[in-house]
Amino acid sequence: MILKGLKRNAIKKSTEAFLEKRNASSQSISGLKTLAVLIDASYSVNILSLVKLANELGVTPNNLKVMGYKEDKEVEDSKDADYYNDKSFGVNGTIKSQSLQEFIDQDYDVLIGFYQDNKIELNYVAAASNAKLKVGFAEVDNRINDLIIGATVNNPNLFIKELKKYLKILQVI
Repeated sequence: MILKGLKRNAIKKSTEAFLEKRNASSQSISGLKTLAVLIDASYSVNILSLVKLANELGVTPNNLKVMGYKEDKEVEDSKDADYYNDKSFGVNGTIKSQSLQEFIDQDYDVLIGFYQDNKIELNYVAAASNAKLKVGFAEVDNRINDLIIGATVNNPNLFIKELKKYLKILQVI
């Protein structure tokens, strides 16, 4: 239990460090080519609907990457998504999972944080990501996302509709 608390504090500190050094100026996106989606796998999220969303935004399935967080559960990567859990982090908050580190290091045009609970493991990955534009829900720490959509995980159709509307306004799609 003590180690888990130390790990959580280290992850929180790392998240704060990423948020402090993040450049708030907008990076230009010349068109949406790559899309990353970060999900809370404790909710039932239909991966096929995310592939459909990517197609609607003009992103090919090869350029879509889905990463899910499973709290205290064994993780098995599938062909549609990769997963991580608490064991993917070391005691000092470093990342032990190679697939998670690759997800963070990859440059994406847009990262969608498809979660609404403030879980430090999800916030860490979203804050650490190299995505040019980060989109998420209002319930999540507003320093993480560049675009905040007032919908809920339970109403993905509204989220998708609003996301498409704002990406068109921002001339991303």
